[in-house]
Amino acid sequence: MSFSKRLALSSLLSVTTSAVFAADLPTLAQPAPASGWTVTVGLGPQVQSAFPGARAVTVWPTGTLALRRPGEPEPFSSPDDGFGISLLDYGWIKAGPVGRVMPNRGLSNGNGAFYGLPNVDWTLELGIFGELWYTEHFRARGEIRQGVNGHDGIDANIAFDAIQKWNGFTLAVGPRLQLGDTQFMNAYFSVTPYQALLNGKVTPYQAYGGLTSVGVLGSIKYDFTPTWSATVFGGYNRLVSSAAASPVPNNLGSLNQYTGGLIVAHSFNLDLPFLPVGN
Repeated sequence: MSFSKRLALSSLLSVTTSAVFAADLPTLAQPAPASGWTVTVGLGPQVQSAFPGARAVTVWPTGTLALRRPGEPEPFSSPDDGFGISLLDYGWIKAGPVGRVMPNRGLSNGNGAFYGLPNVDWTLELGIFGELWYTEHFRARGEIRQGVNGHDGIDANIAFDAIQKWNGFTLAVGPRLQLGDTQFMNAYFSVTPYQALLNGKVTPYQAYGGLTSVGVLGSIKYDFTPTWSATVFGGYNRLVSSAAASPVPNNLGSLNQYTGGLIVAHSFNLDLPFLPVGN
């Protein structure tokens, strides 16, 4: 074989080999990172005091909502957290909008003793929250919300949680503080002379804003699979300060406020083009 033919054959083999390896490159390369977001949605029943100061309990829906980038661990969420989205998230500090819905105060479901006092419609509350993570085992969270209907007041929650994970379990427990402004307190704990006359079991009283209750909440979450989990929880709050001095819980309701329930959550991937992926 002449030199020119050998050179041509060598060039052809070189080009063919390069093409074969080039065709194999996509299968050898690392897969592209997943796009979009992982959404966790939870829902379940909650048994709680029917409204602030009530003795009777009611069943009220509760749940959770969280967004994270694919591959990131699911963030901790307490069952009494409002529905919020972290628009600011640096890991150790988080903040964003939050909301929750409060049940109405009325005479049904064993609350006939509140006859003569004004009903309070169910209330949609909107506001902001902030979280501070001292370590991966300790979280402080605060929420402040404005009622856009119903009680029309401002209330707030401050929560501290000690968190421990063990196999598929996540255990959390911590104290709770609840506060309300004067308008919030008036809706549930004040009594006018006319209302006292109609009811007959309470005396006139003017509530004022400040600390409403102190308590504790604990929860146990179990991850059945990477996408399914269940959380059981229970809590207790004791009315204090102006709320505790009101004749409403003392004569008609209770100073002790309870909650407990179950949340079943599912995680799935979803493209949300209006939320950017990446820092």
